[in-house]
Amino acid sequence: MNVKTIKKKAICIIPARYESTRLPGKPLINIAGKPLIQWVWESAIKSTTLSRTVIATDDERIAEFCNKTGAEWLMTPTNIQSGSDRIAYTYKILNEDADIILNLQGDEPLIKAEVIDSLIHDFSNSNADVGTLIKKINSNKELFDASVVKVVVDSAGKALYFSRSPIPYLRDINQENWLTNRTYWKHIGIYAYSSKSLQEFSNLNPSELELSEKLEQLRLLENGAKYLCMETDLNLIGVDTKEDIVKVEKILNKI
Repeated sequence: MNVKTIKKKAICIIPARYESTRLPGKPLINIAGKPLIQWVWESAIKSTTLSRTVIATDDERIAEFCNKTGAEWLMTPTNIQSGSDRIAYTYKILNEDADIILNLQGDEPLIKAEVIDSLIHDFSNSNADVGTLIKKINSNKELFDASVVKVVVDSAGKALYFSRSPIPYLRDINQENWLTNRTYWKHIGIYAYSSKSLQEFSNLNPSELELSEKLEQLRLLENGAKYLCMETDLNLIGVDTKEDIVKVEKILNKI
């Protein structure tokens, strides 16, 4: 990738909400010697395509961490509906003029700067409204796990639909053999928005599909937006449970 071909201004906003149903105080949980949010922030600031990285939080404890580490931060309301809504709120307050706004989830400690740069590069050279990441699913456990979001893409790599269900449904084939008959994709919730699409997201009410699946990306998709899906082979694990912490620590301790 030649980052010199990226002529658009890109910034990163990391949503970091303190409360979590399964892991209270999740952004500050220690993983392999560092708070979870620090792993994500450090990867973002190593990016060669991002001109600014801001942590959007709702809690003074996370703000205190930011002050200690030198991370730029902004306080946001606690009642914001989704990560991308928090991004949109923050972007408006920052009064920025970026072409691309990256929503980098604060619970993705395995993300790499190179992947961020590749996503922004591909998105900046496309006609899509949003860029995001996908990875091949290699196990039935992932395929049939409702917490693993699946996506179907068209021949141009644009998303057709996101779901918690395994899609497409393979008629007349035993479910145990679906992976040997079809490539299935896992969606990784990192989004590169154009400033226009982010504003549109914030102006729209949550859609019926979004509320049904509890997936924020369906809001824009249901309203005609184009999602460019970039494949990655990076083993990304979003931290939602104590089991995820164990998995991630094993990987980070080897780095």
